[in-house]
Amino acid sequence: MPVKTRVFVVLDPTCMEQAALEWGEQVVREFSLRPDREVVLHIYCCINPDSVAVVQSNNAAHAQAVTEKRVRGWVDRLASLPRAEGMDVITEVEWHDDWRKAIVVAVERAESTIVVKNMTQHSRFVRAVRETSDWTLIRNCPCPMLLVKTGNPTRIKKVLVAVKHSPGDDIYEKANDDILAAARSITTDLGATLHVVTAYTGGHPDRQRFADRCGLERSQVSAAIGAPEKVIAEAAARQESDLLIIARVAHADSPKSLGSTARKVLDEINTEVLILPVVSR
Repeated sequence: MPVKTRVFVVLDPTCMEQAALEWGEQVVREFSLRPDREVVLHIYCCINPDSVAVVQSNNAAHAQAVTEKRVRGWVDRLASLPRAEGMDVITEVEWHDDWRKAIVVAVERAESTIVVKNMTQHSRFVRAVRETSDWTLIRNCPCPMLLVKTGNPTRIKKVLVAVKHSPGDDIYEKANDDILAAARSITTDLGATLHVVTAYTGGHPDRQRFADRCGLERSQVSAAIGAPEKVIAEAAARQESDLLIIARVAHADSPKSLGSTARKVLDEINTEVLILPVVSR
């Protein structure tokens, strides 16, 4: 029986270009190559008066209804191309004042396999003082999430995986194992090369031992001293990586807590990021 796979794309109603949709369509194409998959492209858009121009009317309910209808027309036009390509497409437009939280609920409601969203660039100060949509999704999303910075997806040839050096905690050991297993599977499916990076603060790691632990050649691993987000960003630039894979680690008693590295790295890199949730048991 085919495995049901739902690629959940979050549209940004404030932008003309929808990089997430372009990448979402590409993810569907990749999944559809597997005969054991039944793939659906779910295109979602949450709106409110802050994100779209509301039709002027003395009747608030009427204004909202007409505005939603207009947005649905736009979303349907976006969906016409993947439908013409033969993709199974579902569209959803929702009106909600708190669109950040609404997205998380919609993702869970749809039982999504992966979420694809535009990555919004913010300063460290903004992320520190204000709840951003990326932050909310990373912290609460129950499934893998692909955050993209650019449209026109090209073939992924180089994948960089960030792991924690000397985890010292079962949950981080599990995170390392899970993320490495996922990365191997992804690179095999895509025909890409894999590289692993880790940051440390003291005691230079044995690079050969680290490579053996990752099941890779020594030339495929790197380690550097410094803040994890800086080390990861520098490695991504040096390797000219097409995709960064990083874990969002949480504990079972608080499965939606956010790993600080996953949050901080977003504004340090210029590549797409796949965030994998790992929960301890």
